[in-house]
Amino acid sequence: MSEVALFIHSTGTGPFMWTSLMAACPQGVQPIAPTNRGYAMNDLLPRGTPFSVEDEVRHLKAQIPADATGVHLMAHSYGGFAALTLAMDASVPVRSLWLYEPVLFASLHAKAAVAGALPADATQEVASFFDDPDFIANEERGGSDAWLERFVDYWNQPGMWAAMPDKAKAMARAVGWKMFLEVRSVATEPQPFEHYRLQVPLTLVRGERTTASAREMVNHLAQANPHAQVQTLQGLGHMAVLSAPQQVLPTLTDHWGRAILRA
Repeated sequence: MSEVALFIHSTGTGPFMWTSLMAACPQGVQPIAPTNRGYAMNDLLPRGTPFSVEDEVRHLKAQIPADATGVHLMAHSYGGFAALTLAMDASVPVRSLWLYEPVLFASLHAKAAVAGALPADATQEVASFFDDPDFIANEERGGSDAWLERFVDYWNQPGMWAAMPDKAKAMARAVGWKMFLEVRSVATEPQPFEHYRLQVPLTLVRGERTTASAREMVNHLAQANPHAQVQTLQGLGHMAVLSAPQQVLPTLTDHWGRAILRA
């Protein structure tokens, strides 16, 4: 069996987000893009179902062929948190990670508690996130239309939810509970940034027009991993993997060059 590239999608999306990037896998690396738990129509999580990132990791591990000689992790946003958690599992032969704006809000919240640890814009943004218990803890509100609107508009732009086609809104509603659980997960489960120290090639990509929190999560993860390559894509935001894959592609191509050369 060859090495595999595991492409892990983000909250509210699906494996389709990787279509344009999976073709960049070098010869000898098999791309795999699983559907996260709770997104397939035959795997929807009923409201009230508990879930943690460890459950996600168990699901992702099950997608890796038993005879894979190595695993490269490519992930976006919540998928980045899942990828980092998976990379901490010594039983998985991780060879490299390419992450577009992994979200580790609990890690950033801990930094925000230290005076001067974050720039003012990030400190304010983290405070607004954690000061709203409805968004990260209220199980009755989580996944509702009002909750989905705040989530979609935060990562895109104000008015994005209202402008979405009815079909797209219906799809989001179907997975709204899992989306809420993922947001709660990244707000409560991540360890300190230093926990995610890696010994393999690591590429961290961010959009120049992303949120202050996403910018600082990349910054602090890079500080914990001085060997990481950090790339900022001008004019792009958090959802660039989906909205501008051809502009993201060169960062993945560059990553493959370093990851394969090291191997």
